[in-house]
Amino acid sequence: MNSSNLLQKQKEIKSKKTKNLVLISLMVATSIILTRYLSIMIGNSIRLSFGYIPIIISAILTGPIGGLLTGIASDLLGMLLRAQGGYFPGFTLSYALIGLIPGLIFYRSKDNKIFIKLLISILSIELLISLLLNTFWLKLIIGKAFLVLLPGRIVARSIIAPIEFFIIYSFFKYEEFKTRI
Repeated sequence: MNSSNLLQKQKEIKSKKTKNLVLISLMVATSIILTRYLSIMIGNSIRLSFGYIPIIISAILTGPIGGLLTGIASDLLGMLLRAQGGYFPGFTLSYALIGLIPGLIFYRSKDNKIFIKLLISILSIELLISLLLNTFWLKLIIGKAFLVLLPGRIVARSIIAPIEFFIIYSFFKYEEFKTRI
């Protein structure tokens, strides 16, 4: 490989890193707005929000590490800008996993079964994180029994999850989006 090809390759890598950093920043800001400012709280244990969407999109486009960083930054910066209660590190872990899971699913499998990969991503996030992990965190914070909190959260996530799926899936009709994954 000659020096001009090497130099060109280095420029491409640097450009991709810059684009990913800008994308992650935009997704963090969008997630904070959707989660902290445009959400509806029902009681103290149910939040109707579309704040996961930018984190999942970031994970799909930048991979598992980009998704993980987007989730962590969204929670930490969102909490600093508009805390809704005190800081609890469990939710930061949840947000990190919300970014990591779809990043791994899309990054690991190179087939074009986007519908299936997105469905597995959303179902994994909703079942493992939203319903199990986040309900457990709320149990620890609020002091109510897990099974008391769970039914309302199941209803809320059953409404939000299909909407999240179709919003994210609709991005795949754009060629520019498809070429990034």
